Amino acid sequence: MTFRSSYRLHALAIAMLAALLSLQAVSPAAAQPAAECNEDDVPMNYSLYYEDYKIESWATSLPYLKWIIQCAPGFPGNNDRNYERLVDVYEGLALGMEGDMQRAYLDSALYVQNIAVDSLAAAGIEADPFDWVFGKGRFIQKHNAILPDRQTDVGGIYREAYDIDHTRLQNYYINYIIADLVSKDQKGDAVDFMDVVESDFADNAEVMTTLENWRGQLFTSPEERIGFLESQVEKNPGDGELKAELLQLYMDEGIRDMAYQLADEVMNDAPSGRLYRTVAKMRLDDGDTDEAIRLYEESLDMTGGADAAREVYYNIGIAHQQEGRLASARAQFRRALEADPSYVQALIAIGDLYVSAVQGCGTFEREDRAVYWLAADYFDRAASRAENEAYANQARQRRQNIQRFFPTAEDKFFKNWNPGDRFTIDYGCYTWIGETTSVR
Repeated sequence: MTFRSSYRLHALAIAMLAALLSLQAVSPAAAQPAAECNEDDVPMNYSLYYEDYKIESWATSLPYLKWIIQCAPGFPGNNDRNYERLVDVYEGLALGMEGDMQRAYLDSALYVQNIAVDSLAAAGIEADPFDWVFGKGRFIQKHNAILPDRQTDVGGIYREAYDIDHTRLQNYYINYIIADLVSKDQKGDAVDFMDVVESDFADNAEVMTTLENWRGQLFTSPEERIGFLESQVEKNPGDGELKAELLQLYMDEGIRDMAYQLADEVMNDAPSGRLYRTVAKMRLDDGDTDEAIRLYEESLDMTGGADAAREVYYNIGIAHQQEGRLASARAQFRRALEADPSYVQALIAIGDLYVSAVQGCGTFEREDRAVYWLAADYFDRAASRAENEAYANQARQRRQNIQRFFPTAEDKFFKNWNPGDRFTIDYGCYTWIGETTSVR
């Protein structure tokens, strides 16, 4: 397809982006209109925006990035990376602003996320709908302080992601969808959704436990229980057991403001490692990863902290992973294994990290595919060590899911890779991995 014909196909996308691209950054350069599209100018404009993007000079990168979005959205790899970076730029600009401008830039980022898949399709570029839908939900959660009115949308967004590909949604997000439906008094819809989840995740022990817990709550009256406990705590402010039960109900019902208020009170009155871990998990689930890490680390120094070390390190690893700090996440998963070598969830988590590394690299060449061999090593190790059959099945399923992405016979021929040869993953996006696997 020629540049000119590709540009015509992209006309619809430009129309959809017109409103968005009228939002200009505050710098004089950003206020200049984009030049007419010219194929010879594509590399120059890409380089100009990317150099500033790399150093987080958001305002100066924006006009050139807009030009690329208008004229060559898939350059250079024919993928959605430029749209992803446009989200990053608007987010970066927002975090440097206050008040209405901060909200306006975040709304611009959300607009990009809303139209990205269709706009790219109009330009003949494929994008992963799951990634964009899921990413929008995480984005809104991440900026809950600036987007408080959008938080009620998150559950529905994650449900949309579930419907696209449920295999890529973790237990936390399934729980979030159910909690969202319950909070909106849509208990019938919650029950219907749980029936779907039960069919989809019949072999997943963690998800099944979540469903059991919810079914135990849905057909009682937690509102009445909360009211009772609140009255009892008011009469007996020193009763730690009452406060602990009320705190759990606040968390179960998603009453976060009251939960955090009560948690701070209980932690001051009767701090314990278990309570710190409970609050840390709540912070982690709400996307407050730094506070979650702090609480988890402090819990290790409390009574019984060493006994929960594997859980603590594992969840700190999850927090780092949520922030994209994959090397730090792996270090924590390894500490969990040091605390308990039989903790196969950490092995599975490291395998998942390597799968995430490939998905986040932006390329899918032979060397990228080879990373899946290493991920499979961890899933195989987890399956062989697991004493719980549910975890063994989970590891086997993950291994089966990635097997189709292994390098092909042709890939191995051209790279002169022979089965059984040792192969080290330490290049490109994967320099941080530095582990050796075997050619399969």
